[in-house]
Amino acid sequence: MKTRIASTVAVAAAIVLGATGCSLVAPIATATPYGPSDGVNVDVGAVDVRNIMLVADESGENFNVVFGAVNQSGEPQDLTITFIGSGSQQASAEFEVPTGNTLFGDPEGEQTPVLVTLDGLEVGSTIEAYFQIAGSPEVPYQVPVLDGTLEEYRQYVLPENFSAEENSDSTVGDEITEADEVADQSKVGDDVTDEEAAQAE
Repeated sequence: MKTRIASTVAVAAAIVLGATGCSLVAPIATATPYGPSDGVNVDVGAVDVRNIMLVADESGENFNVVFGAVNQSGEPQDLTITFIGSGSQQASAEFEVPTGNTLFGDPEGEQTPVLVTLDGLEVGSTIEAYFQIAGSPEVPYQVPVLDGTLEEYRQYVLPENFSAEENSDSTVGDEITEADEVADQSKVGDDVTDEEAAQAE
C-alpha cells in the first residue's frame, strides 16, 4: 500500500515538472518586446520611433519613410535616419520631431512625407538603418520594405512624381515672392515721383 502511494506521488510530480519544464528552459515569447505590426520599434535618445517602415511609391524606385514618433523631452528633436543599401549606397532622411505624438509619411497629415531612393531595393526585403538624435549615439536596426499590397498601407503609396511636385510648388512660391518685391519697389518709385511732382508745383 505504501509503495503504491509513493508511486502515485512520483508520477504526479513528474507530470507537474513536465508541464512547467517549457517555461523553465525556453524564454517566454510574450515577455519579449516586439512590434505588433509589420514595422519595427526603435528607441533613440529622447524619441521613441514606432512602427517604422519604407513604403514604395507608384514607380517602385522611391520609398516613403513612414513611422510614428513619441517625443516626451519637452522640446523638438532632430532625428536623422541613414539607410545603407547595396554596395556603397546610402540615403539619409531628416526629421524635426515635435513634442508629443507625431505621424510621419502620411500625405494627408501635417508633416510632409520624406522619400529616399536606393537602387536595387526590393519590396519584401529589409534594409539596414542607423537612427540618431543630435547628441546621442547611433542605433542600428533592420527596417522592412513594403508596398501597397495590404490595404492599410495604400494611403502611404505616393505618386511617382510626388517629389517633383513638391519642388515645383516651392519654386513657384519663390517666383511669386520675387515678383512681389519688384512690385513693391516699383510702387515706392511711383510714390517718390508723386512727391517730387507736388514739390515742383
